[in-house]
Amino acid sequence: MFKNIRRNIALALFPASKQEKRPLGLTSFLTPGIPTYTEMSIRKATREGYKLSIYVYRAIRTIVQAGSGIPWIVLDKNGEEIKNHEFTKAWSRPNPEFSGQDNMEFIIAHLKLVGNSIIQPIMVNGRPKEFWICMPDKIHPIPADVKGEWLKGYQVTEAGGNQHTVPPETFIHFMQFDPGNPYWGIGDLMAAARTVDTDNEAQDTQKVSMQNRGLPSGVFKHTAELTPEQFEEQNRRIQEIFLEKTKRRAPWVLGAGAEWQQMSLTPVEMDYIASRLQNKRDVAAAFGVDPWFLGDNEHSSYNNILEAKKALYESTVIPLLDDVRSTLNLRIAPMYGEGIYITYDLSNIVAIREDYGKKVLQAKDLWSMGIPFEQVNDQLEMGFEEFPGWDRGYLPFNLMPAGSTPPAEQEPAKMMTKALNLETEEQKTAHWKRIDRRRVGWWGVVNKKLRPLYSAEADAVAKAIKGTKPDSLTKKANAAIESLQPEWEKTMTAITTALVEDFGNEIAEDLGGEPKSAKPTELKWVFDPFKPSARRWIGNHTAMSIKTILDTNKADVKAIVMRGFDENQTTSQIAKQIRQFYTDQSPYKAMRVARTEVGAAAGFGQREAALQSGVVKTHRFLSSRDDRVRDSHIALDGEEKPIDEPYSNGQMFPGDPSVDPSDFVNCRCVETYHTGR
Repeated sequence: MFKNIRRNIALALFPASKQEKRPLGLTSFLTPGIPTYTEMSIRKATREGYKLSIYVYRAIRTIVQAGSGIPWIVLDKNGEEIKNHEFTKAWSRPNPEFSGQDNMEFIIAHLKLVGNSIIQPIMVNGRPKEFWICMPDKIHPIPADVKGEWLKGYQVTEAGGNQHTVPPETFIHFMQFDPGNPYWGIGDLMAAARTVDTDNEAQDTQKVSMQNRGLPSGVFKHTAELTPEQFEEQNRRIQEIFLEKTKRRAPWVLGAGAEWQQMSLTPVEMDYIASRLQNKRDVAAAFGVDPWFLGDNEHSSYNNILEAKKALYESTVIPLLDDVRSTLNLRIAPMYGEGIYITYDLSNIVAIREDYGKKVLQAKDLWSMGIPFEQVNDQLEMGFEEFPGWDRGYLPFNLMPAGSTPPAEQEPAKMMTKALNLETEEQKTAHWKRIDRRRVGWWGVVNKKLRPLYSAEADAVAKAIKGTKPDSLTKKANAAIESLQPEWEKTMTAITTALVEDFGNEIAEDLGGEPKSAKPTELKWVFDPFKPSARRWIGNHTAMSIKTILDTNKADVKAIVMRGFDENQTTSQIAKQIRQFYTDQSPYKAMRVARTEVGAAAGFGQREAALQSGVVKTHRFLSSRDDRVRDSHIALDGEEKPIDEPYSNGQMFPGDPSVDPSDFVNCRCVETYHTGR
């Protein structure tokens, strides 16, 4: 058979020129045109398994109760739920007699018992309006007898025994995988059938033994020959005492010469209890449930029970629902048009929600690694709705590289470092040193985050211009630089946000507030680094900085390309020159950007905290307290303006990038705040 399959595929894919071309056709694994039956019918499975074995009953009920009440929903192509969709309404109220949970109970029970569940959709205008459960015993698939087709149809056996064939689309067939029969599934009960039969026989044997006073099988042996009358009398007395419950403990008196000859092992010798316990565990294994659900509490604890409930969903219920979902999307979803996806909603399952705390910790770890919250939300299925910025990753800038100065390092408390109402030179110098030390510490952090971007940019440019015609080198290089803009946006947004929050928190404490992450008290206000005004400034500033950075990089690369043209260099030589330029200049360029960005974001964060405090009326320019300060900034030292007005050079705060670069690049000045007294 497999030889023919391979031959058909080979002929279809690579037809020989002298051979007759034949279409690729499917070859049935079973006899075409003959209905497929199974040894395990639903009636037999129900009678000898579900109704007769307490273990099978409990296993099935556990799975049915866990899975049948889970709601089903419909999603659009964007993953958004479509409320009140036609399928949702029909599936939750499938027909006048059954609820949606009733239907799911039958589907799950049939799949677990015999491996097959069949529903019949009632179609109206090409769409299913009702769903009816069918007994798998009465419906059997018929393999197609025409190549290229899978099913010829289904053979349906009516109540009176009459049989007829219906088209394949008449039923929706849910099936558990049977590697030996692709047309008909296998249920968990079939794998456990021998164990269930053994356990049932063990119970029957024990029942008979109990009826027989707990004695094993045997015979009364007489040394002398009995007359017919004596034989009948002995049998009567044995049955009277042996079988009647009220006389089972009464002594036997059968006459002289009678001896008991045991003919089988005792229940103790058969290790009855231990064997039944093993049967219980085997049945649990076959149905994919923890033995605890079947009454095996030998090794149970509170934590074990919680894990068992969780495992029930993860190992059994969810994979089963996945199978049902796949069939629904294969057969039912296309009936409603393109672009919908049928699925189930686990958000209200308590056993799974108990792990929500663990998910939060996992989400925190992933987010701190720079993974956007949108991806974290999707991966962990946390159910959060979209919020501004959730598609961006924020890097953990609170961790300092080895050998750098911690931003949080401060002057001793005795040095009066508060930023409010400073008047003496000692106070001003202490405040400037504190902020400057914090900025210098951040330089190393930001520089370390920017260096990989320059390295990636060098690789992208070199790759883009490889094999490019000379007149297209600049265009290709610019495109390569622009392709890294999303990475620059992610990194720069994270840097700026972290800086605003850190320096804002620092000044907030000076002004009687506390960080947003701290627990607020009735006497303190809380600094919020994510107010709309802050987010707006961060967005605008980041966009402007990235444009400046990329334009500068384009200009540098263009200069290298033009110099290469003048020197008649090849494309490979120009690419090498570009790589060497990035290698030599990236450390300097990254540090220059780091110092500028730290200065700007630190200045804005402090000003934002002052505005939020509600106590600051004026801000005063405080130039750097060393010999590297600009003359223009020395002239500004001590200038005081209302908090909502800029200084005379146009800056709202030292480091404000809204003025000419000569006035803010590498600026290390700060400002102090005053209550106007």
